[in-house]
Amino acid sequence: MRQRKLRNLDTKYEAYSDIIVDSPAEMKGRWSERSGGAPLFIEIGCGKGKFISELAAREPEHFFVAIEGNKSVMLRAMEKIRKFGLTNVAFIPELAGDLSDWFEEGDADGIYLNFSDPLPKNYWYKRRLTYRDRLKSYFRVLKPSGTVTFKTDNTDLFNWSVLEIIASDLKILDITRDLHADPEANASNIETEYEAKYSGFGEKIKRVVIGRK
Repeated sequence: MRQRKLRNLDTKYEAYSDIIVDSPAEMKGRWSERSGGAPLFIEIGCGKGKFISELAAREPEHFFVAIEGNKSVMLRAMEKIRKFGLTNVAFIPELAGDLSDWFEEGDADGIYLNFSDPLPKNYWYKRRLTYRDRLKSYFRVLKPSGTVTFKTDNTDLFNWSVLEIIASDLKILDITRDLHADPEANASNIETEYEAKYSGFGEKIKRVVIGRK
């Protein structure tokens, strides 16, 4: 179900001004000031924030940047961060374009892509977050050891993405086509709202971790 646009968003956002980055391009080269020098991780499309809030609570020594283009949805994520008293998360209320516009080379230690829009029409393929040019762009802002973790229930998107990884001359570090049935892989997994819902319907969750060759 699509999230309804909430009323008085600007007024509601004022309460979260301390964790919102309205001009991310101005932060380029300055993220260490915001993170206090902590390792930095990015989630593209944080949704209602179940994943990022639980991850930030589990890893207080890390700093997280959550990107979300739907401001009504992002409000729910910020509410969770505030509810749990977390101080290691910042939010960018925009659609993610080229991360190099916002981050310097080597700024990030990891990027998470959770249940990205599959954009099923063939002519939309360049807009998918796992398109080969997008994948290459992520590694421009990642440290040499940095990784991209992609998780989805969509089999067609997953299979297509694996081919894009290969075409990008990147390395598959870990892969599973049934995450919840793999005790080792699932041990540290944090479910998103979407994941919890659709795995309950019997959908198999796929995950791949991508690094440099």
